Amino acid sequence: MQTMSTTTTTTPRESQIPPGDDRALRILAKSVFRELKSSGHSRSDIVGFTNALLELVTTDYNKDGETAV
Repeated sequence: MQTMSTTTTTTPRESQIPPGDDRALRILAKSVFRELKSSGHSRSDIVGFTNALLELVTTDYNKDGETAV
């Protein structure tokens, strides 16, 4: 019996948010913030989360050869 091999490649997903329309991102940020607060996380925890997220974005931009904003 032969085994079929498939190769998958991942490509960066394009944003489904129209350029210039940051409303969806603000809603997402507010939802995450509320969830963290309601789960008992402190302001310091939330700031740490935010910093970690910014580091990931910066690392990703630098890896792609883009300049971080």
